[in-house]
Amino acid sequence: MIAFDTTACAYIIGVIGSIGLIMNLTVAYAIRKSPSFGYAFGTLCFSQTIADIGMVATFVFLTTGITLYNPELHSTYLGRRSGQLLIFFWEGSIFTHFFAAINRSTAINFPLKYQNIFGNPKVTKYMVLFIWIAATVQATPYFIPSCSMLFDPVSFTYAYGEGLCGEITEHYADKFTSITVVCLIGTLDMSSFFKLIQLRATSSNANARNNQNHRKREVRFFFQACAQSSLLMSTLVFFFYLVDLNLEDPWYVFVTTIVIWMLVHVLDGFVVIVFNREVRRIIFRELLGSRVALSNYSEHNQRPSQVGHTQTNNDQRSSQA
Repeated sequence: MIAFDTTACAYIIGVIGSIGLIMNLTVAYAIRKSPSFGYAFGTLCFSQTIADIGMVATFVFLTTGITLYNPELHSTYLGRRSGQLLIFFWEGSIFTHFFAAINRSTAINFPLKYQNIFGNPKVTKYMVLFIWIAATVQATPYFIPSCSMLFDPVSFTYAYGEGLCGEITEHYADKFTSITVVCLIGTLDMSSFFKLIQLRATSSNANARNNQNHRKREVRFFFQACAQSSLLMSTLVFFFYLVDLNLEDPWYVFVTTIVIWMLVHVLDGFVVIVFNREVRRIIFRELLGSRVALSNYSEHNQRPSQVGHTQTNNDQRSSQA
């Protein structure tokens, strides 16, 4: 068995997190540029991506950075803010998922009412405002030293504070809230799924042809939200339950807590890329395409000089002849 090495853990998190950070920053740019999401769902997707960026950045720059620089800083009051930031962005993530599920459920189950509700930009703005106020409220108790989530650089894991305050934040503020919200998301997703089956069975061919493009987009967005919600659920299963199956193995604990927790937010951006052709187009044409164009431009500028140099050599040979 490979000996547990916290430095290796730090580099693992740093590498995976850096990839996730670049991916989510790219997705955030693409979401803002793409008109296909619409204002409401696009704003919620952007809010989710901001939460993912915050989570991954905290793991990379604070969890990993402090561990490699000076692990003892984790035990200081400022060092403990990394755990608080993770809770803040985690709560922002689950509440954003919840409102995204409401958005998709409304679009599928009540398409005629969708425009009346989400057609007003203020509704979406109030939702996003509520999401981040709720995340702030959830993270505020962690300012109290006895409530702080402490990172242990020896086991490379986070632990809730000891005593009554730590018990309340762990079991009620975090675990109970997360499981409740995820169950609500699952209920909304299931109702939307059954509605899609019903619509497919009852819709006429004429209606299907008329609404084909719109229906495809709604279905695609629904399954995108479902995939992201499934990742969220897997985090809770690993973090609160599966980790207890082998607490004696530090590598197992590390993978089922820190790695899974961060990996979910890395894959969130990947899911958006997979389910949205417009996002892929923006990434490959506008972002990566600009680099290709710059490379071609450089090569084009070099060719005349090379041709001129070759022509000069030929002229010299002719004169010598």
